[in-house]
Parts: sequence; structure tokens; C-alpha cells
Amino acid sequence: MMQSRTSPIAGSSNAPRAPALRLVATVVSILCALTGLWLARHYPLGSVWALGGFVAVAALAISSSLAWLVLVPALLPVIGLAPWSGWITFEEFDLLVLAVATGGYARLAWSGKSGPGARGPKRQRPVLWWLMLALFAVSLLVAMARGFNDPAGGFSFGWFQGYHEPMNSLRLAKSFLLALLLLPLWLHTQRQQPDQAGRALSLGLMLGLAAASLATIWERLAFTGLLNFSSDYRTTGLFWEMHVGGAALDGFLALTVPFAVRELLLARTPVRWGIAAVVTGLASYACLTTFSRGVYLAIPLGLALFLWLQTRQSRATSATAPPAAAIDGQSMAKPAVLWPGVLLLVVFGLAAAWMFGSSGYRGMLALLGCMALLMPLAAVLRGFNTRHWLFGLVLGAGMSAIAVALAWMLPKGPYWVYALGVVFTAAMLWFSNRQQADRRHGRAGPWALAGYVWVVTGTGLVAAHWGESTGLLAAAPVLLVLLGLMGVAGNTRRPMWPGSLRWQATALGLMALVGGTVGVFGGGVYMQDRFSQSSQNLDGRLAHWRHGLEALVTPAEWLLGKGLGRFPSTQLIGGQTTEHPGDYRLGIESGNSYLSLSSGRQKMMGYGELFRVSQRVSVPESPVLVRAKVRVSAPTSIRFEVCEKHLLYIGQCVESSLTIRPGAQAWHLVQTELKGGHLSPGAWYAPRLITFSVAVNSRDRVAQVDDLQLTDRRERNLLANGDFSSGMARWFFSSDLHHLPWHIKNMLLNVLFEQGLIGLALWSLLYAGALWRLAVGRSRTHPLAPALAGALAGFAIVGLFDSLLDVPRLAWLYYTLLLMVFTLVSPSDASARQPGT
Repeated sequence: MMQSRTSPIAGSSNAPRAPALRLVATVVSILCALTGLWLARHYPLGSVWALGGFVAVAALAISSSLAWLVLVPALLPVIGLAPWSGWITFEEFDLLVLAVATGGYARLAWSGKSGPGARGPKRQRPVLWWLMLALFAVSLLVAMARGFNDPAGGFSFGWFQGYHEPMNSLRLAKSFLLALLLLPLWLHTQRQQPDQAGRALSLGLMLGLAAASLATIWERLAFTGLLNFSSDYRTTGLFWEMHVGGAALDGFLALTVPFAVRELLLARTPVRWGIAAVVTGLASYACLTTFSRGVYLAIPLGLALFLWLQTRQSRATSATAPPAAAIDGQSMAKPAVLWPGVLLLVVFGLAAAWMFGSSGYRGMLALLGCMALLMPLAAVLRGFNTRHWLFGLVLGAGMSAIAVALAWMLPKGPYWVYALGVVFTAAMLWFSNRQQADRRHGRAGPWALAGYVWVVTGTGLVAAHWGESTGLLAAAPVLLVLLGLMGVAGNTRRPMWPGSLRWQATALGLMALVGGTVGVFGGGVYMQDRFSQSSQNLDGRLAHWRHGLEALVTPAEWLLGKGLGRFPSTQLIGGQTTEHPGDYRLGIESGNSYLSLSSGRQKMMGYGELFRVSQRVSVPESPVLVRAKVRVSAPTSIRFEVCEKHLLYIGQCVESSLTIRPGAQAWHLVQTELKGGHLSPGAWYAPRLITFSVAVNSRDRVAQVDDLQLTDRRERNLLANGDFSSGMARWFFSSDLHHLPWHIKNMLLNVLFEQGLIGLALWSLLYAGALWRLAVGRSRTHPLAPALAGALAGFAIVGLFDSLLDVPRLAWLYYTLLLMVFTLVSPSDASARQPGT
């Protein structure tokens, strides 16, 4: 009976299908190539570069079926160049996915392995979930079609349409469609190379997290400084979609951090573990500097779910597999190994929070050094007898007395004393380990104990140097706890924590993360203010949700939704009249193109409420002049500015405002000099972006602008396409602080608004089904299952307070991971279904 359902039938059923599948793969590859080349031909920043990149990626996808699993997630957070190109409906990420599809389907067609069933037996598919997936796809297409209609006014194609125009519906639909496009490639790769496919995907997501984190570090270095946690600057990275607010970076972090931690726990090689450790540290900083309460909730809860499932999976693997089959990394996920790490994190976190207020970052870093030395010291102390203990403690007391004297004699003596103690103790630990390895008994161990006493004393000196008597008094109980923990760890029968360098380095990295969290909350006024306003913000968010759903009036709207991407336009046309954010349109009159720019109807018209149309420029040399043609129907103030600015927050600016009145001449020729602070390009390693902007500075007014020029002392025109003859190419818009009209600020309500109750029900069933399969279903034993569960859970938590699915790149990643869940095959299932078994 078993044989009749395995290789003979599988082979005979697949053979006739192979030519048809190869034909389908060929057609899909050609269609993707034509579409991608057409988009590349119209790329605003240069078609030659776009075409060359498209061909290169397609060739890479032909040569390797695994490359795209690394390449696409790694490039996702940095490949969006809309602030430079002006593209919004289409973007560079679309070209990347289409190039991958072109090469991937061509590889399937030419290799003769045309589908996931080309090798091996047929396997059971979750038919119910695939049916719901098909129904959700239909719901999405219906919502896209509805989005083309009122209030968008019917479908019309345009390269540079905004969020209030019909192409916005296609912009949001493409994320799911592109995920579906690559799903057969994933199915084929996983079927042919299951282990390699999972490792490639995990590596790609970790590299994407690294890229996003490095972008946030550049942003902080350029505009605020790494340790400035008091300004109201929230990092956005290179997620241009946050130009009208939102949580694109937050959602990406929630989806990818579990995979970096997975690599940290399970990496098979030291190199890969080292990369994971660095990426986890970078990501920790990125998470902290989002200043997002959603991230602070989502990341810990997502990681908790990941660790629970990983521990359970590791326990099951250890029970069924022979000892030689377990890899070294899996032992790090066992409860016996995790709990000591939790203990150390709790001790360090409480001690750091206690000391931070009086001794600041210096005291906390000194404390971190004590913990770093204590972990390897414990293994040395456990071999001591009474004589070793007495020798080390007495010697340490003497060295500490000398350290105190030197600290008062030398400039910045406490820091020098502490640093020398750390170097000395680390050297003695190294010598002690060498002696133990050679089965020799030397004095390096007691000298290491003496050095550690010296380091603990140095920590107190650092605290006293920074916080004076208050710092020393606060540090005293912490130092006693450290010495007590040292004594306990050195006298237990069994080690309190693992002695492997990898485990201790991981624990130290997590302590650094805890320290960073203490620094953000303890040393940053901005984060304290945000948490103090949580109740007020929640009331405002509830009111916003209620007003958003009031737009759903008819039964059809409740069942099928208003249409994809229609929330901003609904708020512009209807909604609360005081919340209209402003808009832009490209106008054409007698063959001449111009920009029609309107302001919002907000009660406050400060810097953050203005609706801007901007362009990246090089640093101008004073004097800086703006020339333009402007047409108005009522007295209107126009604001021109050049600022140090990335997306939402500014540094120094030169600016000018003009009041234009209607006159006999419809178009007014205006010229003004921009004055203000000194613009700086920033450091070479953290360059600042310079942005020119134009905005209507009067409430509820419209101004038409044409022939914009920005010139400096050298008479250079720094603007491209100032006459808008190429549409909105090179132009970009932003609403810096007025964000609610652009998002409903809840992922579930966003699906309800756009796809109705039917779409929401299908979306919810797919999400719940994915978590079920990962936690207790058929996919629970797959190596990626714990990280996928943690990622999807964290994403949903961030989505409680932001829309997320209105960011196409981010939505693509979410839908791709969701679809992958229903295709995962556990190793035991795969081996059980092999022919002959």
C-alpha cells in the first residue's frame, strides 16, 4: 500500500506534467522580463543603471536557486530610493523581484526541473489553507478594483501618482502579488535543497537586519549623535515610506530580529556566530532608537515565543536524535543553559538601573566589564583550595589599596586604574587556562582573583569620579553583590553557567543590550515623556480609529471595504475637516506642466504641519537664491527652504517665505534669498543629506508653481526637473509630523477598511493558521518554525498601533514569510516520504 503512493505513482504522474510546467515557467519568465525591462527603461535616475542591474540579478538567479533567498531580504531595507527618484507606485524593489523571477523561472524551464514535485514523491498539501489563500487573493483583487473607483475617479495610469490617486491601489496590491510570484521558486528550492534553503533565508533576513541597523546608525551619527536619547528624533533608516509617519522600520525589526537571535544560538561556524553577534548588537541599538513603545513590546514578546518554541524543539531533537547528531548551537537553547543566562541578565539589569542615575554610562560600562570577567573567572575559582582563596583575596586587597592611591594621583586616574585592572585580570585568566590545559598548577589563578578584586574596586572609583559621594554610595551595594556572586560561583559543585566562550560572549552581548535599554529609559528625557503620555495617546488613537471606521457606510463597504489605498483620499475628501493634510497634483496647461500644491486645514501651521514637496540637492554655497513662477487665487504665503534633513526632522536651514497676491498677471515671477544657519555636509563617515523644499504656508490655500530654480554663489542650478516637464521625477513629498490622515494606525482595521469583513476574516484565518502550524501543527519541527513564529507574532504586536501593510516592501516580506509557513516540511516528514522508506 505504501509503495503504491510513493515513487512509482509519483514518477508517472509528474512525467507528463513536466513539458507543461516548463512551458508555464518560460512564459512567466518572459512576462517578468518584459515588465521589468519596461520599468527599468523609465527609471528616473537612469535607465542604463537600472537595465544593467536587472540583467545582472536575473543572471545571478539563473546561476543559483539559493541566491535570491539571501539577496532580496538583504537589500530590502536599503533599496528604496524614492526621495531621489520620485517613484512611489513603482520602486527599485519591484525591479529586484522581477529580475529574480525572470532568472528563477528561466532556470526552472531550462533545467528540466519544473516544479516542486519534479523530484521525489508527492506530499500532502494543506488544501484548506491554500483554498483560503486563493479566496484572500480574490478579496485583494476586488479591493484593488474598488480602489480604482470613487473617490479616486476611475483607473488612469501615471508614473508619479500620489496616495490620493488610483495607482495607489496597485501600489499596495503588488506586495501580495509579488510574494505569490516568488512562491513557486521557494517551493522548488525547498523541495530540492531543504536545509540550504532554510539557512539561506535565515542568512538573508539577518543581513537585511544588519543593513537596516547600519542605516539607523548612520542616521543617528549624522543628525543627533549616537548617545543622544533626549531629542525627539526617531530613526527611520532608509524606509522612505515613513515620510508620512508609520512604523515601517518597527515592523521590519519585528520580522527580522528573531532570525538574528536564531543565528546567534544555532550558528554552526564561529564566523557565522560572530556575524550574528555583531548584527544582534547593531539591531539592539536600532530597536532602542526607534523610541517606539510598539517595538519595546513586540521584540521581547516575539523573542520569548521564539525561545520557548526553540527550547521545546531542541528538547525534542535531543530526545530522538543520537548525541552526535546534535549540533553545538542547539545546546544553547536548552533550559539548563538558558536559565543561568536569565539570572545573569537580571542581576546585571538591576545593578545597572541602580547605578545609572548616579554614575551614568561610565559606571554601567565598568559594571559590564566586571560581569565579562566574572563569567570565565568562576571556572578558575572552582578549583581553588583555602590557601588559594586567602592568597588571592589578601593580594587583591593590597592591589586595591594601591589602585585607590593611584586614582587620586593621576589625571583621570580612576579610568586608568580600572583599565589596567581589566587587562591584568584578563591576562591572568588566560595564563590560568593555559596552565590547566597543560595540567600544571600555578599561581595565575589566585592572581586572577586578586585582579578581579582590583577591578571591582576600580568600578567603585569610576562611580565616585563621575557621581562623587552619591555615585560611590550607590555603587557600594552593587560591588558587594558582585563579590558575593563571585564567592558563590566559585564554591558550587556544578558550574552556575556554561564555560564555553560562545555562551559567555552571547550572555555579555545580551547584557550590553540590557544596559542600552537602561540608558535609553534612564538617560533620555524624550522616552520618559512618551511613556508619561501613553494614556493620552491611547485616547487619541481610539478616537482616530472610530473616525476612520465612520467612513464605512454602506453594506458593500463593510463587506468588501472601501478599496486598497483609499484611506488617505477618504480623509482628504471627507473625514474631519481640521485633519486634511495637504496634497499635490501635476497640472498640464497648453502643453506646459506645473505643480499644484495645497496646504492642509490643520489648526496649527507650524513646521511639522506643513505639507512639503522636496528634492535632494548638494550643499549650496551662500548666497542661495530661489526663482520660480507662482500663481494663486487668494493671498498665499509660500515657503522655500534648504535644510539638513533626511525624512522628517531638520537640522540647520536657510529659508524664506513670500506672500503672493493675485494680480493682473496670472503667473508671478518671484525671487528670494534664503537665509539662516550654516549648512554642513557632515562627516565623511556619516554624511548629512541636504533637501530643498517648497510648501504653502497659509491654511487651506492652493498655489501653482513652475520653473523652480535654486542657485548658489557659483550660479549653479541645483534642482533637476524644476519645470516638471518630466512629471514628478526627482521630486518627493512629506508630511513631517501630521501623520494620522495617512494611516488608520492599526493593521486589522486597515484590512477591514480596505477589504471589508470578508477580507479581514480571511486574513485573520491565514495568520492564525500560520501560527497554529508553527506552534502545534505540521511545521512545528522545522528548523525555521520558532523564528517564523516569533517574527509573525512581533509583527502583529507592532500592527496593533500601526497599519504596516500600507508599506509595500514590508508587506511583501510579511506575506512571503506567511506563505512559506504553509509550505514547510519537517525533516521527519521529509525522510519518512522518501522512496523506499
